[in-house]
Amino acid sequence: MSIQPIHSGSTHGYQVRVGPRHATVTKFFAVRKYGGVRKALAQARAAEIAMKKTAEPTAPRSGARGSKPANNTSGLVGIRPRYELYSDHPCLYFVASWSERGKACSTSFSAEKHGVIGALKLAMARREEATGLRCEITARKALNRMKHLITEE
Repeated sequence: MSIQPIHSGSTHGYQVRVGPRHATVTKFFAVRKYGGVRKALAQARAAEIAMKKTAEPTAPRSGARGSKPANNTSGLVGIRPRYELYSDHPCLYFVASWSERGKACSTSFSAEKHGVIGALKLAMARREEATGLRCEITARKALNRMKHLITEE
């Protein structure tokens, strides 16, 4: 819902946010200024309808993410190392993640079972199969980029 009640200290009212993702248009309706809670909420609802007509429409994200975000330290989009603890022994897995029709999906491959490079290759292949996006680098180069995330035993 794009109308949010605000009750902080002496500030009471309703904040209307309309627009794609980061709310391009906002307006605050103070309870005191509009003559009560019901009147402020009614004004906020009327303004929401008017603001929705002028704000740009939200566009759904289509397809898998192709470029890595700024906080990606592994060097690969949609592939990350993960450790799981089994009876006080950490096991390394490589996790491939993607989305299908808006639902998050993932699968993991064990480095103990497939070897470190083998598990990474399998994760890269699974993500490529699911998204249709090919990784630009080889598994060995990717492993070198994410060495700081993987501890040697």
